[in-house]
Amino acid sequence: MLCDSKSNENEQSKPIFTKTITKEDKYFFSNTLAGLVKALEGQYTTIDFRNEACVTGKISHVDAKMNVEMEDAVFYDPMGAEHIFPKFFVNKRNIRYVHIPKKTPSVELIGRQLTQMEKKKVKDPHTYKKSQGKTIQR
Repeated sequence: MLCDSKSNENEQSKPIFTKTITKEDKYFFSNTLAGLVKALEGQYTTIDFRNEACVTGKISHVDAKMNVEMEDAVFYDPMGAEHIFPKFFVNKRNIRYVHIPKKTPSVELIGRQLTQMEKKKVKDPHTYKKSQGKTIQR
C-alpha cells in the first residue's frame, strides 16, 4: 500500500498508471477478474486487505495486474482507526476481497467491460507508395 498526498492539484488529477491498454492488458482484463474490477472504475466501493484492514473510496484507475488507484479514500487499519487520504494506491498482492455494489450485477459489468475493449479494426490509409507496391508485385 502506498499513499500519495501531493499538494499540487495538477499532479493529483493525473493517475499513477498510463491509460493506454496494450494487447497484454486486454488479455488480462478478458481472462481474469481484473476486468470486473476495471468495470468498477468511477464507483465507490470497499477493498479488504490481507491484514484485516480495508479502504473505502472511489476507484479512479485499475491496471491489468489489478493494482488499484483510489480517490477520496478512507483507510481503516486493523485496530479500527480511520485515516483519510485524497489519493490511495493499493498493490495487487495486498487485496483479499473487492466489494461489488449491490445495484450493479457482476455479469453485466463484465459484459460491458468486454464490449468496451473490443478491438476496432482500423483500416490503413491508402497511399501512393502502397498502391505502387501492389502493382509491382503483380
